[in-house]
Amino acid sequence: MTDTPLNEAELAALRAWDTPTICNALELTSPERRSIGFTVEPLVCAFPDLPPIVGYARTAQIRSAEPSSRPGPAMRDQRLEYYRYIAAAPGPTVAVIQDMDGPRRAYGAFWGEVQSTIHL
Repeated sequence: MTDTPLNEAELAALRAWDTPTICNALELTSPERRSIGFTVEPLVCAFPDLPPIVGYARTAQIRSAEPSSRPGPAMRDQRLEYYRYIAAAPGPTVAVIQDMDGPRRAYGAFWGEVQSTIHL
């Protein structure tokens, strides 16, 4: 990965390819990644008629099956730090959030109208 953001022409060139094609190419150029970075869970595209998107992944992890034991101010500070992390990335960005609740994953949702609006 370079520290220099891609220009619009480079982003457009990447946008021409679907995710499986890019992943296959990465396995050829970076063989050490062949056993990581994929899911074995079903993934269904919600809007298959839309074109591919390209962006810089900003990753996070959540838990929602149990209330946090952290005090409110610490939770607020962590959330604000997350927003700063998202905002500091070169654009376009794609938020990638992993649910860490194991068998109880999908108990709660991160994406409602407020989070969706904040991330626009």
